[in-house]
Amino acid sequence: MKILLNGLPVVYPISGVGTYTLQLGRSLEALLGPEKIFWFGKDLSHYSETFYDTTRSGFIDRIRYKLKNELRKIPGLKKVVHIGRNNQFRSFTLRIKPSLYHETNYVPFCFENGPTVVTICDLSFIRHPEWHPLDRVKYFEKYCLKRLSQVEAVITISEFTKKEMLTLLNVDQAKIYITPLGVDGSFSPGEKKLTGLPDKYILYLGNLEPRKNLPMLLSAFRRLPGNLQDRYSLVMAGAKGWCTNELGEMLRSFQKDGKLILTGYVPQTQLPKLYRGASLFVYPSLYEGFGLPVIEAMASGVPVVASNTTSLPEVVGDAGILVSPHDVEGWNNAMNRILNDEEMRSEMSQKGLARATLFSWEKCAQETVAVYKKVLGSRR
Repeated sequence: MKILLNGLPVVYPISGVGTYTLQLGRSLEALLGPEKIFWFGKDLSHYSETFYDTTRSGFIDRIRYKLKNELRKIPGLKKVVHIGRNNQFRSFTLRIKPSLYHETNYVPFCFENGPTVVTICDLSFIRHPEWHPLDRVKYFEKYCLKRLSQVEAVITISEFTKKEMLTLLNVDQAKIYITPLGVDGSFSPGEKKLTGLPDKYILYLGNLEPRKNLPMLLSAFRRLPGNLQDRYSLVMAGAKGWCTNELGEMLRSFQKDGKLILTGYVPQTQLPKLYRGASLFVYPSLYEGFGLPVIEAMASGVPVVASNTTSLPEVVGDAGILVSPHDVEGWNNAMNRILNDEEMRSEMSQKGLARATLFSWEKCAQETVAVYKKVLGSRR
């Protein structure tokens, strides 16, 4: 069995798909042997923790990221890049002759010499296209949706996303498999915390983009009693996304009184320290295919309040508090209760730690290999 993975999704600032790709690949190498895993576009076979640390080359990465965002504005460029990479991919596969190709980032290249497996993390680009750049929506519609009927298997990362696929797409249910994501062992309770932040803070981690529902979170935080706002700052960590003009104005008004701290993108190697310093983790997202930061926070021993919608209830279980993402008062009350009750925080911390043990990258890799074997067996 020779498995081909696409390394291109692993870029700065690393996203949920990038983390999934890297962690799955590393776990597959441990399970099958590194000689069985091949990478297209970016060789990640010599993975190390230093890859996650962008402090050494952060300036270059930021320049590339800004340049990429500017180039996206050129009409038709995404299509040209896709065609060029598809040609490179064809040449690469003819050379290494993989048994199976697994695309973790929605859009598979053309692969004619074996089965193709595609991972679809969520369908927000169909359900809520207004949350995404227009070129991304068109690209996914043309190169992702039209190919799904041709691939041998589709992997999703939650029951919710599977249901979305059956509702929104014409995909054979027998071809859909669920492999929940995992949590890295570096996320754990500890004393080492990220320097430069207050002693006590409420944490949100994720891209600053429309579906994350941050205006509602800011409103709920503003309604907390004055003594709690004095004791706890709101820390928002994550790269700036898209369609954020309205959010930007709101963030600037909150920053004036010093209650809100925007860290920007935090390198992956620093995330465990960021979580450990938090008294509470909040995740008010309107739509998630899984919600990795929720599990990472739980594994770090931090109490969690999350939205009661899409995939988040199946990830959080009974280990956190679930609130409607539209209920400002409900979020305010949940944060108020937890921050004022040390015993409750301790109990939630223990429940979260137990819940997080149910999710591992090793298990994700094992379930993924089971899909590979079934697909290859059917092809034979």
